[in-house]
Formats: sequence, C-alpha cells, structure tokens
Amino acid sequence: MLKGISDSLQVQQRSQTVAPTTSMQQAAKKQTKANVAHIPSHRLESYNKWAKVTQGQHKISAQQVAEHGLQQMQTLLKQLQNHSQQAISANNSDSVILAQQIQQKLAGFDISYQGTQLVDHQLNLVSVQRPLAKYSFSLKSVDLTAVNSRDELVNMHIGSETVRLLLPANAQPAELLQRLGSALKPVDIQVGKSIDGRVIFKSNKSQWQKIQAGLLMTGQGQRLPAGDARTIKVNEELSWQDPREWCFNNPAELKQTVAKITKTRQKIDTQLLELDSSQRHVQQQLHQVNRQKDTTLELDLTLNRIKNLMQPSPFSLQVTSLMAQANLSRTQVSALLT
Repeated sequence: MLKGISDSLQVQQRSQTVAPTTSMQQAAKKQTKANVAHIPSHRLESYNKWAKVTQGQHKISAQQVAEHGLQQMQTLLKQLQNHSQQAISANNSDSVILAQQIQQKLAGFDISYQGTQLVDHQLNLVSVQRPLAKYSFSLKSVDLTAVNSRDELVNMHIGSETVRLLLPANAQPAELLQRLGSALKPVDIQVGKSIDGRVIFKSNKSQWQKIQAGLLMTGQGQRLPAGDARTIKVNEELSWQDPREWCFNNPAELKQTVAKITKTRQKIDTQLLELDSSQRHVQQQLHQVNRQKDTTLELDLTLNRIKNLMQPSPFSLQVTSLMAQANLSRTQVSALLT
C-alpha cells in the first residue's frame, strides 16, 4: 500500500518537473496552493485522521510480524535446548550436529517489516528505547594504544571514507584511546576496552559489512608498516546473546550453552508479553480515535501515546504530500489508502 502511494507521488512529481519555463513552474505551484486552499477543513481533518490511523495500523502489523518471528525463534530455541541436553546426558554426536544446524537457522533468522529490522542479531526486539545492537570487533595483530617514542600518523579507510589519526609520541594508552574514539566518532564507530584490556570497536551493521573483510590502514612504521595501505584483519567479538557465540564442542561448553539458551528463552517470553501489551494498547487507542468527534485533538494525543511503541512510519508525510497535489475527493483518497 505504501509503495503504491509512493509510486503515484513520484509520477506526479516527475510530471511537474517537465515544465518548459520558470513562469509555468511558478504558476503550477500557485495552482497547487490554490487547490489545497479549496479543500474543506473537515476533509483535511478526515485525511489527517485516516493517515494517522493507518500509521497506527502499520505499527500493529509490524508488531504482529515481530510476534510471529519471536514465536518461531522460541520453537527453535526449545529444540536447541533439548538437543544440547541430550548431547550432555548421552554424549550423542547426532544431537550435537542437529544443535549446530538449529544454531545456524537462528543466526540467519531475519524478522523485518517493510525493510525495517524488528529483531537484531542478538535476538533483541528493536524499539525506540532499545535500538539495534552494535557489532563489536578488535584489530588482529595491531594495538593502536601502544606507547611509542615517535609520533605516528595513521589513516584508516572505511568504504569511501578516510579517518586520519595522529598518535603522539609517549602518549599513554588512555589518551591514545580517547584520540582514537574522537577520530572514529564521525563515522559512527565507538571505541572502548574489554575486561582483559583489549581495544574493542563497535559499529552499526552497514559499517560492519564494510569492515568485516579487513580494515585498510596506513602508518609510519611505528605501530603499522609504512608505505602502501595494508589490510588489517579484524576479529568479531560476539556477545553471549548472539547464537553464533554458543559452542557445542565438549560437555563444559554444552552446559554453558544450555544456560545461555535458557536466559534467551526467558528474554523472548518477556518480549512477547511486551508486544502483546503494546498491540492491545494501540488497538484501544485506534478504536478511541474512530469514536471521537474532535478528531484533531484526539489523533494528536493518540500519536503521542503510540509513537514510541515501534519504529516510526513515513505514512503521514506521504499522505500530506499527496493532498498537496490536487483537490482529491474522499472516494479517491479512500481508494489510495486501501
């Protein structure tokens, strides 16, 4: 439905750009403003109501997609837990193989709605309050916070972007870490230290996809070889919440994995309850909107109540743009919305 509206908007926008003269373009703009001015206020209010109600309906749809996906994950986790326990009690190699196959399914599970990811790679439900988990990694064989007696200028190439970093002579690890973090902040990469003192980088998914094959870097012979850029390999640092981190090689690892699976199942149960509560809340608010006469006030209150439940939708902006194109009838707008 959103795609259909977007397509109609793009066609109308393209038809406006073929005007041969500036004066004709200005005349078209004036005509558009006149059309909007001629739309009765009650009709504009109805359009606004339909747009915001449909936005709420998209939120419910996204919640239902997330709920269905989490339920499927819960089924896989239960199977994984059973196979892991069998591998512990009976030392069954077949159970280990089946557990690893289910692990791969969980790691590749994608739950999204209209291109928006709803559950991240750590099996966390995504919301405004709980954004997508970052990807963590460390540099293999390179320590940029090592103390050195000479200055070194380091270049890091990330996709089409280049980060330049000066590492001063005799600077201590804390200062070097701070400089590294400041240099990488503009490209949305965070820097910190692990419990064992290693430098850990955190990036979003798009940046990680550029980095995971290696980070192209140049130095001046202190911490990095001088000359041409070198590809520095990276190690992904996995959280226990990521199914890829779970191991099945021996009884000790299997016991740890079973404990992690149990915690994950409890987490997903909590997220399912959260979704159920959110769905009921949004549905109640939408029913209330449809019953109210003073739609403008109530719709604004409703949006304020539901805006943090799921990811924002551009639907109302698209409808606003659509209304600006012409004085459409209620029947025409209804056809576009359905």
